[in-house]
Amino acid sequence: MFFSLPPSAYASLAEQLAICTRGISLGNAVTASPPGVFSLHYNPAGLTQLRGKEMEMGGMIPNFNISQQWDKPDGYVSFFGQGNDPVAGASSTSEGMVISLPFNGPVSNVTFAPYGGMGYHPVGKKWSVGVAMYSPMAVGLQNPEGPATYGAQMLHLERIVLSPGIAYKVNDTLSLGASIGLGFSSMGIRMQMRAPNDMVALTGLLGNLTQKLDPALFLGLIPFPLFGGGMYAFDDMGRMTAERLEDNFSPSFNLGLLWEPKDWFALGLCYQSEVKQELSGHFTLEYSQKFQNMMDWLVANSLVRVFTESLGLPTEGGLDYQSGRGSVEMIQPRHVQAGIMLKPFKRLKLTADLQWTQWSTMESNVFEFDFDLQVLKLAHLLGYQYGNRTIVFERHMVDTLHACFGLEFAATPWLDLRLGYEDRPTSVREEYRDAMLVLPDMKILSGGLGIDLTRNATLDLGVGLIMAEDIKMDYNNGGISQNLNTRELTALIYNPYANLNYNQQTTGMFISMGLRYNW
Repeated sequence: MFFSLPPSAYASLAEQLAICTRGISLGNAVTASPPGVFSLHYNPAGLTQLRGKEMEMGGMIPNFNISQQWDKPDGYVSFFGQGNDPVAGASSTSEGMVISLPFNGPVSNVTFAPYGGMGYHPVGKKWSVGVAMYSPMAVGLQNPEGPATYGAQMLHLERIVLSPGIAYKVNDTLSLGASIGLGFSSMGIRMQMRAPNDMVALTGLLGNLTQKLDPALFLGLIPFPLFGGGMYAFDDMGRMTAERLEDNFSPSFNLGLLWEPKDWFALGLCYQSEVKQELSGHFTLEYSQKFQNMMDWLVANSLVRVFTESLGLPTEGGLDYQSGRGSVEMIQPRHVQAGIMLKPFKRLKLTADLQWTQWSTMESNVFEFDFDLQVLKLAHLLGYQYGNRTIVFERHMVDTLHACFGLEFAATPWLDLRLGYEDRPTSVREEYRDAMLVLPDMKILSGGLGIDLTRNATLDLGVGLIMAEDIKMDYNNGGISQNLNTRELTALIYNPYANLNYNQQTTGMFISMGLRYNW
């Protein structure tokens, strides 16, 4: 049953956005009042609050959309007179969610994701145990054909864990706990490639100017047109596809402490370890016809080939595609959260958490290939320093610290009402923002119900509403990113919207339902 469960968290890029229904309803402010079996994630020490056996099964319906717009800034200067970028004035909205399942691969248009776990605390004993399946970090989106595909037509990144854990009640007020995450990690990307750049545009300009020249003019030593006709600034270079990069075992651990000196006060603390995920799988780069023509020109005759070899440029001629194995290291950063629980009176519970995540450990994403990429050989000529088998996406993320709050009111003996609020800052620097990691600052409002159906069965309902800040990058007013829209000459590897303004709106919500059964 556990290995059939898909992950239970969805967002642009988010750690523990939606682990379980009660966590959602209370704004994830549950460190000092851990939610049953899913204490395994929030604070393993909370397993000691179980009474006998408990099983929880549930599901979530995510709805997440990213709308993007591009336009040219005032004073826009074309690339060697090659006109306006056709992306300028266009817009795009993402279409549904994508996740990857163990032994299955990516699944598009996800509408429902189940989760589950179970725990046991024998009556009169100080120890308790549990096991659960959940996703501590997940991302998944897909875009329609059009300008957004240069950022990512499809992108997913998730880590699913099967987490066993144990807790021990040291005395009447203090509990300690630990859990292990037996993780499966997966990543996939599919994107169109283009490089709006003055050097790329120059090859198209020279190719056009020499289109009708007679090769005999230079005794046939220089083939015309130059660069096989070259490429214009906005021409597609091809497509990169790596839909299933996986790490089948990426372990982690959580440590928790729960101190309950009074019935009306509790303090919780949880440490979640860093996880390094070595993802590997199959890569394919398909090249456009214009790009192939340039590669053919580099070996068009013996004289040109001599220069090609001396400069370290591609000597294979035009290839339809290149394919082989590749790998990338991704980090799920360490996370620390501390919280308190207060009961001003018997029927009202207030919770507050402070959460810190060390995103600064993600300096870059490095893709390693087992073959030389033609596009990287060209980039090397313009100063690219990472070799012919390595693509580096600079990130330089920042640590985040944020608060979240929850309220639970026992309206009747069989009905609990819940509210939550979370103020999440982004970990992405504006100067390294791109169209793949598109997480803005977010505020999350949530609410829910807990309904006792029988003496042993409780139905939990929850909903979360994401209110994200709009992203507005005005090129003329410093809204420039190295990974998105800079016009620097050496920005060739990933800079698909050079010299354009970029705007983004992010909306989302998730509905969750869980059933708990105690016996």
